[in-house]
Amino acid sequence: MVVVLDHWWEVDLVTHVDAGLVVLGYLLGSFPSAYLAAKLLGGGRDIRKVGSGNVGGMNTLRNVGPAAGAAAALLDVAKAVLAVYLAQRFGGWAYTALWAGVAAVIGHNFMLFLGFKGGKGLAATIGSFALLNWPVLAWFAAAIALASLLTRDTNFGTGVGALTLPLNLWLVSGRDPMWLAAGAALGIVIAAKHWGDVRAYLGGRRQLV
Repeated sequence: MVVVLDHWWEVDLVTHVDAGLVVLGYLLGSFPSAYLAAKLLGGGRDIRKVGSGNVGGMNTLRNVGPAAGAAAALLDVAKAVLAVYLAQRFGGWAYTALWAGVAAVIGHNFMLFLGFKGGKGLAATIGSFALLNWPVLAWFAAAIALASLLTRDTNFGTGVGALTLPLNLWLVSGRDPMWLAAGAALGIVIAAKHWGDVRAYLGGRRQLV
């Protein structure tokens, strides 16, 4: 459920518990699911040195195997779900869960435990908004699907779809400025991790799966 405050900018509503839950969201997002899945289920391989080097479920699936890829994706979703759940359970500010979810995506993309290398944020975004506001995911999926079909490249399409997140969150939340800000943050961190896909696409690559 989205809660819109009349004075959403009042930071005195944020307690140390709320701030801690957002930090915890980042730390949970930094859990290196794909790295561990590749190590444990992929013969000790380092996912950072395989395929695209992306520490995410898709690179693990493509270059390590279906078991490791599925494990990485499920754990990436689960860690974001946990971050949002804890913020919803223990946070007092109306936007604690929202920013904990954003922090989980940022943590996934820039993992503290792997020298700030990470994934591209898709699975963590799914986990966050599965609890926060599932229609966001429906519109995000539609944007990715349309962009991917038009460009014939799923990775590039995901990057394009990320640019719709500010408008997506703003409209779904009932035009809440805080959700617009969160959407902008998500759009930036996800699109930025797809910059290599933009260059590959412009260089002629087309990859729908």
